[in-house]
Amino acid sequence: MAGDQDEVRHAYGDNIGWRLKGYARRGSGPPVSVRELSREEFLQIRPFFDAEDNPWLVDLHQVVPESRDDVERVLGPLDPDQDYYVTGQPLDWDKDPVQAARDVLDERYPLARAAFLGGSVAAGTYTANSDLDMVVIVNDLPGAFRETLEHRGWPVELFCHTVESFYDFVARDTKDRRPPLLHMCAEGFLMLDADGTGARMRAEARALLDAGPPLATVTELEDRRYGTTDLLEDLLGARDDDERLFVAARLLTCAGELALVVQNRWLGHGKWLLRRLRDAKEDELVDSYRALVRGEGAERFIAVVEHVLASAGGRMEVGYRRNASQR
Repeated sequence: MAGDQDEVRHAYGDNIGWRLKGYARRGSGPPVSVRELSREEFLQIRPFFDAEDNPWLVDLHQVVPESRDDVERVLGPLDPDQDYYVTGQPLDWDKDPVQAARDVLDERYPLARAAFLGGSVAAGTYTANSDLDMVVIVNDLPGAFRETLEHRGWPVELFCHTVESFYDFVARDTKDRRPPLLHMCAEGFLMLDADGTGARMRAEARALLDAGPPLATVTELEDRRYGTTDLLEDLLGARDDDERLFVAARLLTCAGELALVVQNRWLGHGKWLLRRLRDAKEDELVDSYRALVRGEGAERFIAVVEHVLASAGGRMEVGYRRNASQR
């Protein structure tokens, strides 16, 4: 037994707790029964299934029928109407966002086909205010949804999809040049891959990101030039310092997006727009805006915006016309 304990300690760490969870058959909802297991109980049943050094989800249906009596002598009678799994979790997992995300997945969607953890946690740049951005792929989902919740002190943004709804959303996001799902799958941490779906989605997401967004149409480019020109004129005419700050903030976004569209790059909101601009070497736009906010004058920022407009074809003023869409 000492050798088995050393093996478990090596594979799973010293601070692992174990649970026996039962789920209603033909469903993917939360567990209908949960019981804590001792380390001794786990060590006794471990030889009856292939754990593959994975403490997070062990299927008791791997146990051969002739061993079921031995398992039940340790765990007690198992309900034939439930699918049972043994799960492990660090006892101090709440300090680790990856372990917290695994626990969310284990409690809510243990039978998912694939799951990704994206955002700052996956990138290793998370802070005390970061949330857990999770994409979960399941089979029997009535409709895709997004849900915000809290789990053991961690804010969680959950994006639940079938494979089909995932690619429907990706198609829409790609058209808008903002594909957060692609980024989470391509750049995030693959937490679960039950049948190869996760690896395939990751590879396809990476290929789509590398291919870049669709080329801008003449209409889109004109509309973006017009919006940037209009805000630039407002900034040039501003006589109130506070008004100038508000106009400049909006102009930074419009000019930044225009610069990225000219380079045929992906867009982003908020901090992700900043990161996209840095990737595109458009630091001068950000630096000149920072100078304006610091009270060093708007001249440098105006000059950089004029340069962005020139790269897109110049200001769009006289001759601009856009018919209203039909209702």
